[in-house]
Amino acid sequence: MSKRTVALVNLSALMIVWGSTFVVTKATVQEIPPLVLGALRFVLAAIVLVPIAMARGGLKTLPRPLPLGSLLMMGVIGIALFHSAFNLALVYGSASQGALVFALVPAAVAVAAVLWLQERLPRRRIAGIVLSMIGVAVVISGGEASGQSPRPVLGSVWMLAAVVAWAAYTIVAKRLADADQVVVIACTTVIGALVMMPPALWELRSSAWPAPSLHGWLGVLFLGVVASALGFVVYSRALRDLDASLVGVLANVDPIVGVLSAAVFLGEPLRAVQLGGGAVALGGMWLASSQGGGTSAP
Repeated sequence: MSKRTVALVNLSALMIVWGSTFVVTKATVQEIPPLVLGALRFVLAAIVLVPIAMARGGLKTLPRPLPLGSLLMMGVIGIALFHSAFNLALVYGSASQGALVFALVPAAVAVAAVLWLQERLPRRRIAGIVLSMIGVAVVISGGEASGQSPRPVLGSVWMLAAVVAWAAYTIVAKRLADADQVVVIACTTVIGALVMMPPALWELRSSAWPAPSLHGWLGVLFLGVVASALGFVVYSRALRDLDASLVGVLANVDPIVGVLSAAVFLGEPLRAVQLGGGAVALGGMWLASSQGGGTSAP
């Protein structure tokens, strides 16, 4: 197979993996506190990524002077803040609702690009942003408390915070777009893991530590090694071998996989109003990202 075909197959598989993180995280936070889960996830990711980054030349491959400010912001915003908010969203809300709210990411990145990079938005993308916002608003308003979603509005607020964090991370990451992405990701993962450790230790002290089952530990392993460490490596190579617009289209699969897997594996029901709002949000997501690059997150 050609390099392009291999990249396309790998990226398609990765989008399924990242889409499944809504369900895996939802199941795992039932056994492991959300901040502790985030710290464990990225400690594992760092253990895998750092040796790979060192084999590629480590910090020597990065621009000079070292972009410490950008790396710090990426680690704090894109790793620590984003995944803390993501995990908390799935404590209070359902996986399917979280996936639908997450569909706002392409629109949020587009808005952030206008505000901080002075990019101009075509009418098509503006329409997509408006549709995404309307759809997400319908999803949030249609949520009802249940066993899977004890506080759906609070869960949606946390997921919106995750969306904002990822949009900010994407803008900062553009500064290092030409650097070795495996090394950049290894650095930001280490920073994020270090930032997440103090709140995770506080969470352990303030709440009883349950004894996670084998499934709980497998969830941590999947999130840390497969979805984070290996996922970022596959993603960076896909960006090298595929057109950014194609990566963007495939990235739109994430929330769809999240909703479907939540229904199949967790038995989460969706009200008609949420399905309608989700359809509008996904349509807006497609419009907002159809002319841009990938903005997905694991």
